[in-house]
Amino acid sequence: MSAVASDLHAAPTLLSSDLSVSFHGRVVLRLLAFTADPGEVWHVVGANGAGKTTLLRALSGELACEGQVRICGQPPGTVPARRAALLVPTEADLIPDLSVRESLHFMATAWERELPPLLDLAHAFGLDSVLDAWPGELSRGTRQKVALCIALGLALPLTMLDEPFATLDVRSREVLREAIRTRAHSGGTVIVTTHGDELSGLNVRTLTLDALPA
Repeated sequence: MSAVASDLHAAPTLLSSDLSVSFHGRVVLRLLAFTADPGEVWHVVGANGAGKTTLLRALSGELACEGQVRICGQPPGTVPARRAALLVPTEADLIPDLSVRESLHFMATAWERELPPLLDLAHAFGLDSVLDAWPGELSRGTRQKVALCIALGLALPLTMLDEPFATLDVRSREVLREAIRTRAHSGGTVIVTTHGDELSGLNVRTLTLDALPA
């Protein structure tokens, strides 16, 4: 592991305070304080429109926000924070001109991680037969599995998953639950949004978001 990664692990995983996001002058998300520590799984719940996806995008630095957010002590969007966290959106975006196998190898190399954990997850998700396929040849659910293999296989300090169970079959849901459990047991922090009880059986902390008045 690089010196940068070691330093990042020494800091709290996620700290935010007075977080708010506005669209066209209207505040759509407000969160006074949120702290996630190493080894924790956070389940973010709330009705449609409560801001679950907005929260993850703000925490990852993909969406501008007011207030303070720190990922392993670093502001989101900075190089150290981007190397410490990964967000898997509801629609996985794979590199179009790389096969599944090449994508796994590329991401492991880019993040200076070992390839076998990503391949082990691919095997667990039943992706052996599509390792040489292109993203355009894959179904939405299969692309999502590849993205989950990358995010959890890289074993970054912070992994954020937005509705990751939505396109998965029953067996793949159990694989994902076990991967989340393993990641937390290894000291990683995982933040997951869902609409149901897909995380039942896991030791989770719950953050409930309420939609703000229009």
